[in-house]
Amino acid sequence: MFEGFESVCLPVGKVGAVIASLKQAECDKLALVGQFKRPAFSDISLDKSALALMGKLMLTGDDAALRIVAAYFDEQNIAVVSNAEYLPQQVLPLFYRTQRQFTAGEGGAAKHARTVLDNLGDLDIGQSVIVQQRRVLAIEGAEGTNEMIARTAELMDKSQPDTVFVKMAKSGQDIALDMPVFGLETLSYLEKSGIRAVCLEGEKIMLADPLDVISAAADKAGISICTFASLSEKADD
Repeated sequence: MFEGFESVCLPVGKVGAVIASLKQAECDKLALVGQFKRPAFSDISLDKSALALMGKLMLTGDDAALRIVAAYFDEQNIAVVSNAEYLPQQVLPLFYRTQRQFTAGEGGAAKHARTVLDNLGDLDIGQSVIVQQRRVLAIEGAEGTNEMIARTAELMDKSQPDTVFVKMAKSGQDIALDMPVFGLETLSYLEKSGIRAVCLEGEKIMLADPLDVISAAADKAGISICTFASLSEKADD
């Protein structure tokens, strides 16, 4: 996977070794990439540096935990930077929509979903929500986006329209540390669950796959994807 790059594989809990490896490579910037599922403390072996960190991290929310980690690396003169600094082409544009257009009902459901997330963001709860009309079916928790979508399939009223998936950065979230991600895998979960309307926050979402590939897959599946800016633009037409 990392052929052609200098790489080091270190176990979770060896924070001191991570710092030593970065300094040996003369790295002064660090980008956090990929999903990280918290292991049980009983399953990992902590070095001295990790033990000091864990005292601050115990059962904190994701945003708070990442800020603590970033502050720790900053103390080591290593700045945590945004993935977008190196992958600007993978950031969802502000204005974007696929071929299938949102219905008026889906647009209203998306706006309601955004209100829900706006009110929850300061509590460090979920980046995603699924709403059917004005009924909240699911809010993303510790399980992650795809697992939330999977459990929503049985909650939807298949006789009723206007089910919408919305993903955005949480209020006050530092996207340099944790930028929300959307890609083909999540699109596949949405298709299997029968959700055909997706609204995302432009310039705040990192794409796991090229935008044209996501667009083609969405069009083939009959799924509408748009940004909030494009949804508002359509409403103003």
